Amino acid sequence: MSNTEASPQSKARLTGRALAVFGVTFSFAAILLSGGILLFAPKGRISSTTGWEALGLDRQGWGDLHIVLAALFAGFSLWHAALHLPVFKSLLAGSKTAPQGHRTEALIALAAVLALAVLTLLQLPPASWLLDLNGYFKHVFWAR
Repeated sequence: MSNTEASPQSKARLTGRALAVFGVTFSFAAILLSGGILLFAPKGRISSTTGWEALGLDRQGWGDLHIVLAALFAGFSLWHAALHLPVFKSLLAGSKTAPQGHRTEALIALAAVLALAVLTLLQLPPASWLLDLNGYFKHVFWAR
C-alpha cells in the first residue's frame, strides 16, 4: 500500500545569501523612492515656509531617511559582494564556460561610473541636465 498523503514541507531555513539579495533589493528601492522625492522637493527655506510634505514627511525627514537607507544599502551591498566574491572573480578571470571572462563588461561599467562622476563634477550634460532639473524644482517650481 502506498502512502498518498503528502509529507509536510519543512520550513526553509534563513540564509545569508537570500537576506543579502533581498536587503540590497529593498534598500535600493527605498533609496530610489526617497531620492526621487528629494529630486523634486523644494529647497529647505521654501520647504519650511510652505510646510511642504510628501507621504507625511517633510524635506528634512526625507533627507534623513535617504541618508540612513543609503548607509543600509551600502552595508547590504558590501555583504552581497563578499558573499559573491567567487562569482565576481570568475567574471573577471574567466571560467570553464566563459574562458575570456567578462572584463570588457567590467571596464564598460567602470567607465560609465567614472564618466558620470567626471561629468557631474564638471557640470556637463547629461549629468548637468539632472542637476538642472533638481535646481528648477528647488528654485523655480516651488518658489511660485
